Amino acid sequence: MADFAIGLSFHKAHRTIVRAVDLTAPCRYFATRDEAGFITLPTLDPGDSYVELQGITQTSFQINDNNQEFRLLGDDGWMDSVITGSSVQASVTAYFLKDAEVVGGDECPTFRGNYDEGFELIQRARYNKDYEIYVEFLKELGQADGSTGNYIYDFTGFNAVIQNYSEQYNAEGLTEITFDLMSRARPVFGRYDAGSTLIDFGGVQSSLLFLATGVREFTPTPADNADSVVVSSNITVLYDDGTTPLTELVLPNNGDGFVLEEASTGTRVASTISEAGGTVTINPDADLTAATIYRLVARDGAIEQTVDADGNADANGTNRPIEGFTITFKTA
Repeated sequence: MADFAIGLSFHKAHRTIVRAVDLTAPCRYFATRDEAGFITLPTLDPGDSYVELQGITQTSFQINDNNQEFRLLGDDGWMDSVITGSSVQASVTAYFLKDAEVVGGDECPTFRGNYDEGFELIQRARYNKDYEIYVEFLKELGQADGSTGNYIYDFTGFNAVIQNYSEQYNAEGLTEITFDLMSRARPVFGRYDAGSTLIDFGGVQSSLLFLATGVREFTPTPADNADSVVVSSNITVLYDDGTTPLTELVLPNNGDGFVLEEASTGTRVASTISEAGGTVTINPDADLTAATIYRLVARDGAIEQTVDADGNADANGTNRPIEGFTITFKTA
């Protein structure tokens, strides 16, 4: 028996991909399973996309069955039982991860002072207990028919809430987190045929759309370091490619990512923020104070664009955040 390559039949855990989709309630996704046990992935809505949950070191995966016991009159005192329901629980240990982005045309990533895309989904559960994600575990089984067939994966997909978030850290180690993925509604199990190409995983997840001349530019009014700005003025930001306004722009969270503040105190100026035709308008609720320096901060992701895999505007693409900026100006 030992003469055969038994060990090569084992699955190596590091060939497991864990990926998730950010859900907006009441949306949930469900894969489908055919009679042969093969999986068809769910079709994601425009703007939704998979994010790999990186930095995971260990996962304890279990299916919890609800075994309901009962007695009947005349049963001679012996109990019977039936499974009336089940749920999936995945207990995960992972590292607390920072965000790294690769600027277009560069080879090396840059840290952006944010959370990693996958960890961003996890950390949101620290304050939003109703937040759900759709998560998939894909264990690579290898190619069918030796080295000529399609790549096959063992598939588990379910909608989940993130519970029991915990952090462990000390001065001598790396910051670790633990959390539980608790299933909601129906999980789906089976085999997924990925075709002739492996599913990519493990690389830097670059979601940020960087500002670049001739590709994605911004023009603020008033301009950076402008002087004698009229106190009743609105502030506008035109996003274009150098000639034509950008399309498929999305202003998330009612524009909260655009912050107008007094430069000396950091006091935020209450404003109404809107977007139309590639232009973001910041309309202060009251006139600005005369002879005062103000700062406009557009955080990374203050505005997003729906793009295809090449970063081109596409109504059926994925919402990706645009790089932020900071300008200052002085009122008259």
